[in-house]
Amino acid sequence: MYSRCRHSASRLASASRLVWGLGWFLLVSGFAADLAASQPRLNLILPRGVQRGTEQKLRFMGERINETQEVLLYDSGIAVVKIEPVDANTIDVTVNVAAECRLGEHVVQVRTLRGISEFRSVYVGALPQIDELEPNTTLDAPQAISSNVTIQGTVTNEDVDYFVLEAKAGERISVEVEAVRLGCPLGTIFDPFVAVLNAERFELAVCDDSSLFNQDGFVSVVAPTDGKYTVMVRESSYGGNDACRYRLHIGNFPRPTAVYPAGGAAGEAAELTFLGDPTGPIKQTLTLPAANRFRPNLFLQTETGITPSPLPFRLSNLPNALEVEPNQSWPTEPVLELPQALNGIIQEPGDQDFFLINAKKDQVWEVECFARRIGSGLDPVLHIFKAADKSTIAGNDDSRGHDSYLRFQVPEDGQYYLRVMDHLQRGKADFVYRLEVTPVTPVLRLSIPRVDRYSQDLQTISIPAGNRFATQLVASRENFGGEVELLQASLPPGIKMTAPKMLANLNTIPVMFEADPAATPVGALVDLRARLVSDTQQLEGGFFNLADFANGEPNNTLYYGCEVNRLAMAVTKPAPFRVEIVTPRAPLVRDGTLNVKVRIIREPGFEEPVNLQFPFRPPGVGTTNQITAAKDQVEIDYPLNANGNAQLGTWPVYVLAGAAVEGGTCWVSSQLADVVVAEPFVRITAARTACDQGQTAQVICTLEQVAAFEGEATVNLVGLPPNTATAPLKFTKESTEIVFQVTTNEQSPIGQHKGLLCQVVIPVKDDSAALSTGATEMTINKPVVAAAPPPTPPPAAAAAPAEPAPPPAAKPLTRLEQLRQRAKGSGGSGEER
Repeated sequence: MYSRCRHSASRLASASRLVWGLGWFLLVSGFAADLAASQPRLNLILPRGVQRGTEQKLRFMGERINETQEVLLYDSGIAVVKIEPVDANTIDVTVNVAAECRLGEHVVQVRTLRGISEFRSVYVGALPQIDELEPNTTLDAPQAISSNVTIQGTVTNEDVDYFVLEAKAGERISVEVEAVRLGCPLGTIFDPFVAVLNAERFELAVCDDSSLFNQDGFVSVVAPTDGKYTVMVRESSYGGNDACRYRLHIGNFPRPTAVYPAGGAAGEAAELTFLGDPTGPIKQTLTLPAANRFRPNLFLQTETGITPSPLPFRLSNLPNALEVEPNQSWPTEPVLELPQALNGIIQEPGDQDFFLINAKKDQVWEVECFARRIGSGLDPVLHIFKAADKSTIAGNDDSRGHDSYLRFQVPEDGQYYLRVMDHLQRGKADFVYRLEVTPVTPVLRLSIPRVDRYSQDLQTISIPAGNRFATQLVASRENFGGEVELLQASLPPGIKMTAPKMLANLNTIPVMFEADPAATPVGALVDLRARLVSDTQQLEGGFFNLADFANGEPNNTLYYGCEVNRLAMAVTKPAPFRVEIVTPRAPLVRDGTLNVKVRIIREPGFEEPVNLQFPFRPPGVGTTNQITAAKDQVEIDYPLNANGNAQLGTWPVYVLAGAAVEGGTCWVSSQLADVVVAEPFVRITAARTACDQGQTAQVICTLEQVAAFEGEATVNLVGLPPNTATAPLKFTKESTEIVFQVTTNEQSPIGQHKGLLCQVVIPVKDDSAALSTGATEMTINKPVVAAAPPPTPPPAAAAAPAEPAPPPAAKPLTRLEQLRQRAKGSGGSGEER
């Protein structure tokens, strides 16, 4: 198991946050903050770190964690000895940290009887830990310390902490601070500043930010003389508060700024040079970490100690090629074959490195430069040139944050140059980079979309015994397409998972987890994986979750986050309610609506309102964000609607339900139920119509029967203007035309009225399908007053006429006939008013 941590806004900007699923976010965020309250919350762990090889008590603080059953750990080396509840929101956890435990950040979650908390970090260090002791805010009264300690402290507003130690001439004094990496409350960023001063109070070294650790700085100097040296730490702008905690490592340990080369093959021995230490470059041959280790980075250990934090390092199976100087301008050798990892250093201002490669026509290569992402200060710019005439083929600056990337399709057989330089033509001895040239590689990753921008709500799977919990999984496909299916993972005892295949045009599927009624509360970190459904290509991918640990100005920018690759899952105590969908017997037709009936099965005495939502919607299907079933309600309709392009098919859907249980909210879901999205049974074309006030207009509707149905369908003409009326009509599968008689009066508004629509309800078994079709418009004219006709002379006497025959039934007038008739009545102008 592993987790990976991400630093800085730029580094995180390109991280996959589909990891966000906007529709799901908008759906749930409106009430998730209120309903997520039943899940345990883990806000803070104190102290923020432990020394390896020791046993220590940690205080976990949060909400509703007194029933903690287990502390879930993403890496080995830390063993939980005892869990002691303090109060409802606090527990003490005694841990034993192995002497060989990996240094740096470890990730934990707590599992209670009601669910799983968000994940938080605790740090493991090599040095003994001491507490900062006030008053130590002046140079005249610093806190005296010995070398090689880790100080745990806090910087309050305008606070400056000073520490003094003895050092011999030629001895290394290294200082590294962990602050932003410890996590900060939302909206608060502790940006530390560190310095080393000599006995005369002159600064020997200062650091605000660093390329390796961004806001967290470090310095390392060689003591020029025997004597006392003062270490200072403060907030960079003299701010601070009680939440601005730090771990300050002070000692004679090595503190390089870079490693060269910055990558190699996992598990193999590599000759490495560590750069940036004040004593000079340090060469070592190390066995590289295994690829599946938690954060497979490098630590440098010498006879004086070990670096507190690792150096980022790329593990890959690519062969390593190191730059061969001079290579500042169009070298003729060596000629490198691809794929390859090209390693170099932009060592001085104006330096630029060229590599000569062979390539074949129509090959496609991904050319990616790693610099900022491996802690280098280089801002790389990448160019590709044709070797024959030095013409530019492609170039890139910042496609990967500050790092460069481009996809290179070879135009013709031959040799090409790759050039790396700094954006501002800078150069330093530790401006290391790694240029990986690889074939286009497919990548598959799974995630759960966030429901809250700054929290981890509903990012775990907690299933009450005898109940269900469903979520959406998002699949990020890179460089491939096709259907994806989940693989059956090793789940905690008593849990069953059901998931449909993800169609090639979708990136989201609903996944159902069900807990056996006899299952006991238990949890695990699950390696959830998926694969491409293909007979010709093998591809698997796993789950990841990225959490924000430090956000600040501007606009809550993400400065530090942590990524894990396991899905926390647990069986919890039974819930006092369940929900079920009554599978609709009628389809949801395009341009139609469908009420999905949801049943709430309540245990005796449970009378809380239940909030319902419909997270997964097939393409083209919409619904309301949420509905609420009243405390005594056991059945409710959830309305769905489909647009005219909704994707046809049978779709698994579910309802997610939350209700107050034991002072918080318990989440359950329905089963996966099928909803069929289909073509409408009928399409209606309604002709436009017009009449004078007080007359009756006829809306003639032509019916196109698409699918047969039994019985009589009902159609209403809606959207009529005020003071008009018509009656609903019936039709059958044999009908071809219907006519609405729309009556008007002297109050009916004159003018053109759009938005008339036929709403059709068609019986389907014991259900009904509804759709809207036949949009049209109606014009109401002001009546025309005709001129009085000349007087008619009295008729001559004649015999009484015979009884006239009844007139024939009036035939509906077409729109053209209506206009002609109106033109005659207005003196032949034909002008519509």
